[in-house]
Amino acid sequence: MLAAMVVKAADKPPEPPKQFALLPKIINGGIAGIIGVSVVFPLDLVKTRLQNQTVGPNGEKQYKSMLDCFRKTYAAEGYFGMYRGSGVNILLITPEKAIKLACNDMFRHYLTLKDGTLPIPRQMLAGGMAGACQIVVTTPMELLKIQMQDAVTMVMTCLT
Repeated sequence: MLAAMVVKAADKPPEPPKQFALLPKIINGGIAGIIGVSVVFPLDLVKTRLQNQTVGPNGEKQYKSMLDCFRKTYAAEGYFGMYRGSGVNILLITPEKAIKLACNDMFRHYLTLKDGTLPIPRQMLAGGMAGACQIVVTTPMELLKIQMQDAVTMVMTCLT
């Protein structure tokens, strides 16, 4: 008899949570944003410098490769120069990540069926709606970040 009750309980899918706690999702998303920016920012800086590099009168480029750009930037600006503009990025991308991850979890929560399942089309809808929320917040911040990253290159170009 007890075994039959255990089998019935095991066959039943878990019920979705009754409430959605938004604050922990926002905090976790913010922490993820800070870590992500800290790890990836030097590569993003190099990418931006490569995209905005100047070409000399004879067609020579300022940087030969990604590694060359990294070396020259590090040599000219030091370790902290590799994080130029990251303060703004951390302040602005952290809320963006928090919004995206919290929105995704919230949409998933509300799109979950009564039996506790979340079909793939609903998962895709949740991700798409979270992405739409992110885009609204991200675009102005991305433009500001690129301007700050490239500020040193513009000043150096003007001085030469």
